[in-house]
Amino acid sequence: MIALSICVVLLWIIPWGLFVIVPLVLVISLISPAARTEWNDFRKRRIITSVILLLILNLSAFYPTAIPEAPDEWGEPIAVENPYAPSWPSSQQYTWYYDEEQAVIGIVNTRTPHTFSSIGQTSSTLTLGVMLGMHEERLRQSIEIINDRVPGFSIDPESFTLNEVESESTHNYGNSELEIKRFEVKRDGFDTPLASVLVVGFSSSGGELTLLTISRSLLSNQDDVFEEKIVLQFLEQKV
Repeated sequence: MIALSICVVLLWIIPWGLFVIVPLVLVISLISPAARTEWNDFRKRRIITSVILLLILNLSAFYPTAIPEAPDEWGEPIAVENPYAPSWPSSQQYTWYYDEEQAVIGIVNTRTPHTFSSIGQTSSTLTLGVMLGMHEERLRQSIEIINDRVPGFSIDPESFTLNEVESESTHNYGNSELEIKRFEVKRDGFDTPLASVLVVGFSSSGGELTLLTISRSLLSNQDDVFEEKIVLQFLEQKV
């Protein structure tokens, strides 16, 4: 139980959580003779502890998240669920079409079972989402909305690629330095980008993360790739 408690505490304080803790434990176990001896002596106990920890993290991932909230300027959400979102971990997504900006805005509150710390929560979750293709799955709904709302725009939501754009990893919005990722949407087999996507993370302790996703057709006249107007509206609403 002591080892289990230590692992849970580490998830609250170590950036990137399990992505750091697991490799660190393995390295110590391999290079330290004393650690190897302890594994031989307490193998069964440590295996049980590891299994219990994984069960706890898995159960925490199913805990319901908060309902997304947005500024009044965005109007009413046009969708209160995303049929393409993964069932694990638990998440809630509301989606708006902001007529004034011709932008599709999604707010996702999602569990982060790999870490309970706010430090590195956004970067680790976004990186994991890129690796597993989770952003592409969620984006299918936004593509469908842009197809319906923006004249002259057409992308098959079943056949597109989401390419990460090299950019700064953080951006200053007012007094807040927030972690971001930028993407371009292209038709499969074509190099010309047709839409842009910005993802902004709002970290918090306890294993829940808010992601603000702004998608828009490149046919719009918007030239602010960091979407400061929309992000600042969201920040003001959160205060």
